[in-house]
Amino acid sequence: MNNIHGEKVLLRDWSLFDYADEAIWDTDQEVHDLDPTVGESSNSHQLSIFTLNGVHIGMCALYNRTPDEVQFGIRIGDRNYWNMGYGTEATMLLTEYAFEVMGVSRVWLKVLPWNVRAIRCYEKCGYMRAGMIELDGYKFTVMEKRRQE
Repeated sequence: MNNIHGEKVLLRDWSLFDYADEAIWDTDQEVHDLDPTVGESSNSHQLSIFTLNGVHIGMCALYNRTPDEVQFGIRIGDRNYWNMGYGTEATMLLTEYAFEVMGVSRVWLKVLPWNVRAIRCYEKCGYMRAGMIELDGYKFTVMEKRRQE
């Protein structure tokens, strides 16, 4: 995948150099509680999220791809960049990539129902609530966005 540039973020393929930051984020209890890693993952393509001045602030991924759909996930691990639109732009960019480049007709995600900040971000990006799912003892809201024909 080529780098994806936005007005605020750069998405690039994940590399081993990004692991150190992610290990630090994993020790932040609030970050972990907002995004527990549960469920199966296959066909994963992970990207790192950078500010345009080179600060590694998070990660996002497309995974569990089928011919018609793909699952999306995102984590802004550096809390200094919460509530500033970085996650919203990364979500928009990768969702558009899934539709335009991968050719899927549906992108979906799971989010904890009490993660209001994330749900607001997804709604800004055009995602709609599509039900509930339970994985490893957690109940998640499923949200989806369908390609406009």
